[in-house]
Amino acid sequence: MPPSLIDIPPETLLAIAGYLDSATDYIHLSRSHRSIGRWLHDPKVLAKTIKRVARYSKECELVASERMSPTDALPCIYGRRQALSEARPVSTLVLGDGQSFLYRQGFLVYLRDDLIRILDVHNAGRAEGVIYTSLVGSRLMGVKCKDSEVELLHLQDGMLTFIYHGETLRVGWTSWILVIDVAQPKRLPLALDPWTSEDVVVRNDRQYVCIIAPTGSSPTGRHREWVCRVWNIDSPARPATVQIPELTINELGQALVFEVYDGFLYAVSTQSSRQVEEPEWVSHYTCFRFPLSNPDRSTIESIRIWRRHHREGPINDLWTDLQLVRDESTGELTIIEARKEWTEGSSTQRRTWYRQRLPAVFSVASGTDEKDQDMVDPSDQANSALAVSQSEVLTSSSVMTDSPYLFSVPPDDNETGRCPPDRAPSLDQPPLYPRLACNTHTEYSRSVCSTSMLGNSVLAKNKYRNYISSAAAFIDLILDDRQASSDTAWAQHLRLRIGSRKEASPLDEHGILHRHLVYPHSGRAVEGSEQSYEDKGIHLWPPIDAPAVLQDLLNSSTSFRASSDANEWKSKSLGDITAVADERSM
Repeated sequence: MPPSLIDIPPETLLAIAGYLDSATDYIHLSRSHRSIGRWLHDPKVLAKTIKRVARYSKECELVASERMSPTDALPCIYGRRQALSEARPVSTLVLGDGQSFLYRQGFLVYLRDDLIRILDVHNAGRAEGVIYTSLVGSRLMGVKCKDSEVELLHLQDGMLTFIYHGETLRVGWTSWILVIDVAQPKRLPLALDPWTSEDVVVRNDRQYVCIIAPTGSSPTGRHREWVCRVWNIDSPARPATVQIPELTINELGQALVFEVYDGFLYAVSTQSSRQVEEPEWVSHYTCFRFPLSNPDRSTIESIRIWRRHHREGPINDLWTDLQLVRDESTGELTIIEARKEWTEGSSTQRRTWYRQRLPAVFSVASGTDEKDQDMVDPSDQANSALAVSQSEVLTSSSVMTDSPYLFSVPPDDNETGRCPPDRAPSLDQPPLYPRLACNTHTEYSRSVCSTSMLGNSVLAKNKYRNYISSAAAFIDLILDDRQASSDTAWAQHLRLRIGSRKEASPLDEHGILHRHLVYPHSGRAVEGSEQSYEDKGIHLWPPIDAPAVLQDLLNSSTSFRASSDANEWKSKSLGDITAVADERSM
């Protein structure tokens, strides 16, 4: 009788399970046999597994506070990731009705008339917190406001920042930027700064609030730069001001992103003022950060991380999305950029999501020449904490199928990657840096060209785009005009379009383990270079023939019945469709 998994001693099986870095692998192993399931459902083993595969998830937080058992938490992690990657929502419901909203970290804040309503979605809150904006203005200005307006700005770590516009008989219209703790909505909001007409970006945590505006000027005067004012909520009398150098004014969410993590303000841009003035062979992410406890020009740290080679192909900038997120498993800050490119001279555009981890220590390795303190080159990153996918020239030129290449930098100017002015680039240069499959996710392979399989990917009908790395899935919210034959069809209906992938077998077609790529200088293996992935396809939800009650719930604000004839429909536009999604909800 051939050996099987149940012949493995329990202690050996538990040791094997201790090396699994995926909730999916652990759950599948536990479901392979009843006896194996009993061994792997030990609460202590499950608690260690949760810390390993989803240390920074909500479930791990609940397990640590003993509000959820480990036997419930791991299947919950597995279930929500599977549901998201396969477009299988658990429920669809209306949470509120208002003019605008913010959703972040499980809290929904929406504005309805003169009320700001707050709902804890992740913890299944049944009661809403309410802020009366009319009372806010009266207590702020000392007199009753004749008229008022509210504009929601940002929500993070339980702190809500918004703009209050109030009109009094004595002063007229006055505008203030306010911050309030959503857990204590009855407390008076903290007034930070009079609001002016310029566009501002607000980021905050529990203790600090940053108001960022493009009001600075570069030393040469050729372009504007971002100026950040930082308030300490405990002592907000005098904010600190710092101007971020070499950070040009770019489109937020497309070429520039600001985030606050662990007491630091991070800024990531796909372009700096240096790249504007000095053309280069390659482009880099320009990353800045400074501690909110000491915002000063001297405390700003900066680094440049390789992004792409220009010979990889043109980019359709309309589809570019940039975000800085925390990895749910490792807690590492990761740049995720979506680009639609004509790769390798192809006539077909394809979207690809690229992942790049920030350095664990956000500084240049010691010993770097002073003139290059702001630049980290792939050839010098062998011992740095940068993502290993672009750390050195690899000894193997083999790459995964359908993975784009990073072409080599001209050898006589390898330090900076800038193109020498007296020489055109050589088109015969071989690829030196293969992109690892674990850091690239292509929307579809070249073999998939059918519109019916891809769904509607027209930009004008794509209302929201996001990438959830924990589920290895991209999300599109699209307006689909295809109709079913039933009388419940809508002229335009909202649908989720989700594409995902999963790890493939570690064995090749001959049953041999995939080999790691190896760095030539250190001889160590490249982390993740042995991984390969299988496309799980693109899923559309709801189906065309979904029940009428579901269609009505999703599309009542986008279409209406033109007459009693069930086959006559007209589209109705009520303005822009705004959506927000995380790993749990949209």
